[in-house]
Amino acid sequence: MATFNKNEVVLEKIKQASLYDLEDGRLLNRLTSIEDPSLNTTAEKEEVVDAQGNTITDIYRAKKATFGGSNSLFSLDLAASQFGAKKDVASASNKIVNYMAETMTIADGKVKLSRTPVADSIKYVYIIENGEIGESYKAGAAASGADVVVADDGTITMPTDVTEGKVYVEYAYESEEAVRIVNKANEYPTAGKLVILALFRDKCTDKTILGSIICPKAKLNPESVDLSLTPTGKHPFEYTMMKDFCSDEEELFEIVLSK
Repeated sequence: MATFNKNEVVLEKIKQASLYDLEDGRLLNRLTSIEDPSLNTTAEKEEVVDAQGNTITDIYRAKKATFGGSNSLFSLDLAASQFGAKKDVASASNKIVNYMAETMTIADGKVKLSRTPVADSIKYVYIIENGEIGESYKAGAAASGADVVVADDGTITMPTDVTEGKVYVEYAYESEEAVRIVNKANEYPTAGKLVILALFRDKCTDKTILGSIICPKAKLNPESVDLSLTPTGKHPFEYTMMKDFCSDEEELFEIVLSK
């Protein structure tokens, strides 16, 4: 059997990059739509010279490596890792508060919100006049000429003299089908094991070769997290690879190809 000893291959694509918790191996985030991936290494150079300033040799130290690119889709798991946070997933016993804005048509002096509002989250209800925010009515205990009443089920009773038109309402509601990440000023990314899976092709036979780049310890760079909030915006990221100082190995990362 021929020895599998490849040199030049075609890198077809990076399939995914996954970060795992160093303590329990739990998956922290997984990216599957990576664009413009790059793997970079650097080292610091110190030039050794003689008395006349002629170079005797160069000494290199402090080797570093980074892996970066952009995810085609906005990733909540990646954002949470970049913020040093954990994604909170709602349930029946752990509801998450979200915010809503609605424009509704008054019928019989009332409007009905599409969701149940959090108590006291509605302070004012606004009349829409010519497509703009007009007169405001305060939420009160009883409908009057100046106040509205917000029932627990989201029904809003307008003032007695307001029987038609449209109103604009902003409010908070609870959901058991939601996720949340919180970016706190005092929390930062934690290190994990980074595993990058790739597909290569043999330059002569075009056969698929499986590949991976494995870094025993990597951390997302939080210095600049630029989230483009547009449909075509990308989600950039950069991992800093580092030596595990609790290990006797000096490994930054390894590249493996196999059939």
